[in-house]
Amino acid sequence: MPWPRATSRGVVLMALAMVTLAGCAGSTTSFIAQVPTSGPIEQGQLVSNTSADQFIRVIARPPQEGMTPTEIVQGFLDASASFDGDHAVARTYLTPEAAAGWSPSSGVAVYDGLPTLVEAGAAVLMSSALNGRISTIGRYAVEPPGSELRTSFFLTQRGGEWRISQPPPGLLLSSFDVSRAYRSYSVYFFSPSFDTLVPDPRLIPVIGPALATNLIQRLIQGPNNWLKPAVRTGFPEGVGLAVDAVTVENGIARVSLAQSVQLANDNARVAMSQQIVWTLRQLPEVQSVEILSGEAPLIVPGAPNPQPRDMWPEVDPGGLPSGSAGFVGTPTGVVRLTPDGNFAVPGSLGNQDASLSQIAVSQDSGQITVLDSEGLMFQARLLVGAPINPRVNGDGAGSIAYDGVSGVWFVDGLGRVFSMASNGEVFPIQLAGLADEDKVLGVFPSRDGTRAIVVIDNGVSSNLLMVRVTRPSAANITRISLQAPIRIESKLTDVIDVSWSSSNTIAAIGSESAGALQGYEIDLSRGEVVPQGSPEDPVNIAAAPGLPTLIASADGKVYENSTGLWIERITGLAPAYPG
Repeated sequence: MPWPRATSRGVVLMALAMVTLAGCAGSTTSFIAQVPTSGPIEQGQLVSNTSADQFIRVIARPPQEGMTPTEIVQGFLDASASFDGDHAVARTYLTPEAAAGWSPSSGVAVYDGLPTLVEAGAAVLMSSALNGRISTIGRYAVEPPGSELRTSFFLTQRGGEWRISQPPPGLLLSSFDVSRAYRSYSVYFFSPSFDTLVPDPRLIPVIGPALATNLIQRLIQGPNNWLKPAVRTGFPEGVGLAVDAVTVENGIARVSLAQSVQLANDNARVAMSQQIVWTLRQLPEVQSVEILSGEAPLIVPGAPNPQPRDMWPEVDPGGLPSGSAGFVGTPTGVVRLTPDGNFAVPGSLGNQDASLSQIAVSQDSGQITVLDSEGLMFQARLLVGAPINPRVNGDGAGSIAYDGVSGVWFVDGLGRVFSMASNGEVFPIQLAGLADEDKVLGVFPSRDGTRAIVVIDNGVSSNLLMVRVTRPSAANITRISLQAPIRIESKLTDVIDVSWSSSNTIAAIGSESAGALQGYEIDLSRGEVVPQGSPEDPVNIAAAPGLPTLIASADGKVYENSTGLWIERITGLAPAYPG
C-alpha cells in the first residue's frame, strides 16, 4: 500500500590471478618488455579460496623526495588503505614521534571520492563528503545526507622534507578503499527467547589478525552497545579463550575456552555452541568446530565434537521454517505461491474476493491478518472452516506486520504504532527518539523480534531508520518499546514499502532524488544500497531469505525476481512472506 572514478592515486593496485600462458617461451622478448625494470615489486595476496573473497591489494608507495605538503597528505591518505605491517608505509609520511603515537585502530572516518586538500601555512586542510564511520569494534554507522568531513594535517620539515607531525586520529579512508580492505562478518547473539540467532555485523580488515580468532574474540566481548539491550548471549560472565587463538587445520576450527566453562549448565553449553558454530561457519575454510575446555573436549548435550558447520539449523538467523512460501491477494481469494503452483489458502480467505490492500502472515504460516480496501482489518487462521474475525478499523494504516514473536504491529493514519494480540486487543507501542516533525508511515519488525525498520516522513522526504525492540519479557506485547533510531542508508529520498529479505538485509521500494520508484536491496552492515529494478509503477514488496522477491505493480500483477529479471507470477496484489 503506497503512502499519501576515475581518480589519480599514489598507490599501485594489483589484482593477481593465475594465468596459463600458452607458448610463453616463444614470446619471451615481448613479455619482458612489459615488466617494470625499477621500483619495488610486491606480490598481491589471495585471502581466500573463493572468488567472492578475492580482493585488490593496495601496494602503498613511501614518500618521494621533494613532495609538497599537499602531496604528502595525499600520499598518506592513499597509503592508509594498506594494512600491511600495521600501516607501515603510511607511517613513513609521519614524523617519527607522530608515527609512534598514531593509532589507526581508534576508528575510521569513511569519505566519498577524492578529498579537497588546501594548504594553509604549515597545515593542509581536508574536506570531503562523509559517508559514515567504523567504530573500534567494526560497527558501521551511516552519516546523514550532506555530512562533511573537515579536518587538518599539521606538517613540519625533517631533513628538508615535509612530514606530518599531527595527523587526525584514527583512519581516513575512501568508501572505495573500505570496499577493498574490509569484509562484513557477523557475530551472533540470541533473541530474548533464545530461539533465534541475531546478527551483529562487523566490518573487519581483510589483512590483519587471524579471522577466526578475531571473530571469536568479538563474540566473547559481547554485542555492540546499540544492540545489547535487545539480545542475549549464552556465554557466562568471565568465560573467555584459554588460548588467545582459534586455529583452523584441515577444516577444523579449534576453540579452546577457559576451564571455568565447565561450570556452565547444559543450556548455556548449547547456546555457546550455537553462537560459535554460526559465527565461524561464515568462513569457507571451516567445515567443523571443535570446542574445548582447556585441552579437553567440552561436552555439549546432543552435539558431537567436532560439531559440523551445518549443526544447529533450528536457530537459523533467517527465522523462517522450512517450506515457507509467499502469499498474494487475488480476485478469487488469498493464494499461497509454491514451486508447484499457486493454491488457495485453507479457510474463509481462500475462496472470496477480499479486495485487500495489505497482507501479513505469521511466521509459522498459520494465521493471516489483512487490511481491505475500505480500511478494515481482519484476522483468520489458515484452517479449513476457520472464520474471518473483524479486528479494528485500520483506515489509513501505513503498515501491518507480524513481529516475529506473537503479535501484529500496525501504524494508524496518525502515525501511531500499536501491537495487536490474537484476540484483537490493541496496545500502544512507544517509539522514542524521533524528531518532532517526523511522522511514522510504517514499521517493519525483523523476524527475530529484536529490531525494526521505521519509515518516517520528515516533511521533505521519507527515510529509513532502524530501531531496537525491547519488551519486559520475550513474548510480552503489552509494553513494547522502540528505541534509539539510527539511519541505515543515505541515498533514498522516497520510500513506500519495506520487507526483510534476510536477518541483515532489507528490500525496499523507493527512489533516489527525482528518480522513478524501483526495488532496492539494502545491506544493514554498512548501508550499501543496490538498485534491483522493478516492474513499472511498483506498489508493494515482499522478501524472505532464500526466496524470490515479490513486487506488486499498479497494473494489478505480482512479479517475482529470482534470477535478476522481473517475471510476472500472478494477477493479484499485496504480496507477503511470513514474518
